[in-house]
Amino acid sequence: MIEILDSRPSERTYTPEGFLIAPAKLARSGIQSYRAVEFSDGSGDPMRILNIYRPPEEVFAPESLASYEGAPLTNDHPPSFFVTADNWRHLALGFVRNIRQQEGYVVGDLIVQDKSAIALIESGKVGLSAGYQSQKDMTPGITPDGQPYDGIQRNIRVNHIALTRTPRCGPTCRIEDSNSHGEPLMSDTPDQTTTQSTDTTTAVQTAPTPCHDCGEIQNQMDALTETIKKLETENHILRQKEATPAVRDAWIADWAETVTDAKQLMPAITTTDKSCHAIRHEVVKQLYPKHKPVVDALLAGHTLDNADEVMIQRAFKVLSAIPQGTPRRDPVLDALNTQLNTDSRPLDPQTARTQYIQQLQATYTA
Repeated sequence: MIEILDSRPSERTYTPEGFLIAPAKLARSGIQSYRAVEFSDGSGDPMRILNIYRPPEEVFAPESLASYEGAPLTNDHPPSFFVTADNWRHLALGFVRNIRQQEGYVVGDLIVQDKSAIALIESGKVGLSAGYQSQKDMTPGITPDGQPYDGIQRNIRVNHIALTRTPRCGPTCRIEDSNSHGEPLMSDTPDQTTTQSTDTTTAVQTAPTPCHDCGEIQNQMDALTETIKKLETENHILRQKEATPAVRDAWIADWAETVTDAKQLMPAITTTDKSCHAIRHEVVKQLYPKHKPVVDALLAGHTLDNADEVMIQRAFKVLSAIPQGTPRRDPVLDALNTQLNTDSRPLDPQTARTQYIQQLQATYTA
């Protein structure tokens, strides 16, 4: 008996193990928008928009494309940003392969191995966002097609691909499917047919039962997706309204304090292009073996990878207050020692301040 599909088949296929395979647009060249604070740009309003150019020669460079191959799929970007050998088991839902250039896009085949992630995709969460590192060239210019930009991304190296509802590169960066309902394909035969035989000892893998109400379900999902987008837009607008100069100053002060404390605790840390949470997470992770009982108590049974931002911040502040192997330097005392000390022996804080006051009194009463 031969069953022939009259409807246009989906580009998404399912393996006998239940894994989803789908074509995907992963990234594009052109201009994308970023907040100034994401580029560690300390000048002007940190929340202002920067138009950053991703030229084709950088996006499609062989080294950049090679970094996509085998990159893990995650559900949204990880709190720690990077997927590493330490957290891969908890974050990876699949991977990408067969990376290539297609017009202005980086495309590939997405293999989704996690059941819950497959359900998210089938319910409409199909946006994709690459998590990567790059070098920032903040020299403004104009693209070949006449668009002005504030800077350029170079040497792009991908760490992971995130499943998201709001990809930065726009709605075209997504898991593709020629059939909007996403029904699975039958077996891969040239004429899109499935043959079932009862007179053979070889079992034939049958396709999942088609969904007869997919049209109505898809309509409902589309309506929910639009509602989510509307709420996200309203939330974004509200957050912008809340971002008064005082609030922005507080954000900057928090970032500066976090960087200062992080450098004291972990001098080799790189803080460029990292959020406060990412910096704190990296420091806590680095110091965890040395302060395991304290950190475990603060995380209240959570691991570093699934602890929320409040827990990580609490652990970071406690570790910042614990005396480390090297005493934290006092910049005021260093300056006073440089100015006052003449015999190479460092002054203690009280002596340094007393001598400085005496010098001021002598200067202004003479």
